[in-house]
Amino acid sequence: MITALFSRLTVTFILATTVVAVSAPRATAQMSFEQVGTIPGPADLVKVEGTQVFVTHHREFKVFDVSNPAMPRQTGLLTMPEEIWKFSINGERAYVGANFHGLSILDISDPTAPHELGTFESLGQTKIGAVYDTKVAYIDHMEGLVLIDVANESEPQPIGSYFLDGYARDVVTSGPIAYATDSPTGLYVFDLTQEGSPEPIGILHAPSAPRNALQVTELPDGRKLLAGIGQGGLQVYDVTDPAAPVKTSTFGTPGQANGLALQDQFAFVSAGDAGLQVVDLSDPSSPEIITALSTDRPARDVAVSDSLVLVVVGQGEREGNEREILVIEIQE
Repeated sequence: MITALFSRLTVTFILATTVVAVSAPRATAQMSFEQVGTIPGPADLVKVEGTQVFVTHHREFKVFDVSNPAMPRQTGLLTMPEEIWKFSINGERAYVGANFHGLSILDISDPTAPHELGTFESLGQTKIGAVYDTKVAYIDHMEGLVLIDVANESEPQPIGSYFLDGYARDVVTSGPIAYATDSPTGLYVFDLTQEGSPEPIGILHAPSAPRNALQVTELPDGRKLLAGIGQGGLQVYDVTDPAAPVKTSTFGTPGQANGLALQDQFAFVSAGDAGLQVVDLSDPSSPEIITALSTDRPARDVAVSDSLVLVVVGQGEREGNEREILVIEIQE
């Protein structure tokens, strides 16, 4: 894990010909990044699980093998009926929010042939799905948080929904707990082990709640943190007690925060013209940038898995043809 890679006060990143050195008061080791490969665009969103990288662009869901990071190769492609807004990966399944097509369940067990197992049509725009056991929670901008039963993946069945007070933004699960946000109300917490329609076990009114990129991580001391991107940049919550979430900080990174990946106590933020920002969350009340990585184009999204970091770079809000993915290794 990344924690073991820190031992000095100076952190150096290497990417192509760009080197940035930043003093890091909390860091205790030297860590460097080296770009070892590139995944060609078009690309909007990226996720990584082991040696498999999943990339979306408009209606395309693509799979790449990075077992040799210097030579990524595309292994599979599936074209969805509508544009993919967001997606999540859970083992051999991908849960894809494909606009008004609804929530699609994809079988990705064979990376050469991803295919759709079933779809649950939604009333509004479906953004993302998060899973626990045989339940999937997803965000629908008209219905709020929607819960479905996917025990029979070819015919998902509705369980119920909870209408969020504002505009539904994002949802993530950690074990049986689902965290959902809306604008302008805040954060809602659900226990998915409960039977029937979802009812929140905790609500935190926070007008600037995260709009996207919700993720949960556990600190070395056992505390659980929820983080996401919202107004003001990176927003951090202590959710050790999920029924009583506490907002610990809002941290403004340089540039425009677009995407987020958490690993251990570190937050990797794709920050537009400011490139990649790495933030230490070991003190959630006082996040601190420990290093920054310059990119030659704005950083749009980011994913991390152990020593591998993927960064989507390129111009334009949705001009994926101009984007590509930098494949970066963390080196001691």
